[in-house]
Amino acid sequence: MNPAVIHSPRELVSEDAWEQRKAFVGFGPADEEILRELRPVALYYADEAMDELYGRWLQFPELKRFFPDDATLSRVKALQRQYFISLTGGEYGAGYLACRLQVGTVHERIGVAPEWFMGGYGIYLELILPRVLRAFEYNRIKQARAVTALTKLITLDQQLALVAYFDRATLKPD
Repeated sequence: MNPAVIHSPRELVSEDAWEQRKAFVGFGPADEEILRELRPVALYYADEAMDELYGRWLQFPELKRFFPDDATLSRVKALQRQYFISLTGGEYGAGYLACRLQVGTVHERIGVAPEWFMGGYGIYLELILPRVLRAFEYNRIKQARAVTALTKLITLDQQLALVAYFDRATLKPD
């Protein structure tokens, strides 16, 4: 990449590279299927999970500063809710790729430090996994498949966010 050029999110990872990343972590049709089965759970718990997530984030001044008023907080929570539900959307192709790269680009641009952004994924898993386990409490095989699929997808999302951070970092002076 030419460090003098800011890349659009779509230029950061090609669709072929995205498919290769999914293959590398083993994310495939069976994962997509089990995540689609989780969609009703995501819809049911979305608001509750967002309240818990932001309850955690707002305890830290480093994050709280990004939400100067209730309107901003409400808008961002709504976007975060969309992300949460999209994890179970069943579409993990070019559109998903572009959206995730854009999210990383925006977070880097507004100044969310990578450690806070990456740490947020850990909180996501902490909040989501107990609900996933409850959703399939009578089927341990589905529990394992769902947890594994969700972990793979969030790992991929983290990779894409970091691509955006690294791309922008090449433009900053030493």
